[in-house]
Amino acid sequence: MPTKSYDKLHQKVMARSGAAERLAILREETLAEIGLYELRKTLQRSQTELASLLGISQSAVSQLERGQDIKLSTLRTYLETLGARLELVAVFDSAGVAIEIPLKVGD
Repeated sequence: MPTKSYDKLHQKVMARSGAAERLAILREETLAEIGLYELRKTLQRSQTELASLLGISQSAVSQLERGQDIKLSTLRTYLETLGARLELVAVFDSAGVAIEIPLKVGD
């Protein structure tokens, strides 16, 4: 079975009516639940590159991305290295209404 290049496949998909809008919706849904690994890959950064910027080993980046209980300071540094900032929101569901309260932790 012959392989297709990503560029050709992408062009074919984007040529379909409404493809850009459908992909934008999927991208937004995906980003709502993205993990650190997916975020880094989406931004086209390698673990080795990120490790160098953070001053840690590649295996430490891997452990961080697989971690279940990450320190906020570590997460903040990781995200800042990728060009993002960490924002925390507490969500209270009360009488069918979600109340979001931004939280400030530390400085």
